[in-house]
Amino acid sequence: MKNMTIRLFMLTALMVLLAGCSAHNESDENAETIQTFLKNEFTGPDDELKAAFKQDGAFPPELREYVDENYKPLVMDWEDMLNTNHILFYQRMAYEKGYQLKPSNIEVKKDQDLAYEYEVKVKYEKNGETNTTTVSGRMNLNDEGDIVTIRDMDDGGLLEKLNQ
Repeated sequence: MKNMTIRLFMLTALMVLLAGCSAHNESDENAETIQTFLKNEFTGPDDELKAAFKQDGAFPPELREYVDENYKPLVMDWEDMLNTNHILFYQRMAYEKGYQLKPSNIEVKKDQDLAYEYEVKVKYEKNGETNTTTVSGRMNLNDEGDIVTIRDMDDGGLLEKLNQ
């Protein structure tokens, strides 16, 4: 009986440990998805994206290919995110105004189940002059780990600064 109790205790402890590890990995994967999204959104525009922006039309094939490659694996509905200016908004503005963006620090913190707060320090550079601002907000993910919404975004005045 004593051996059975010890085995049951060990099995229970192992199950708790494994459950904790899988939840931790899920959280890390979600945070990694958000970090990748933020890197994509605040790095560049690179030559590929500049070439896509130069094409005629509202959404030329080159731009669609760029979105398919860089955003589609990260978000649930890239078309909605594009239409609500959550994808490529700052990249397009940087391109049009001659800036380059680069994140210098990205922090992602789990707030609730599938809800994360983020803060990213963004360097913006033009004509050799570099400045930094902080962009923050919240993202929600679905059970598959795709970004569903971006809310409470504070761009630290980045849009205004890119318009100068």
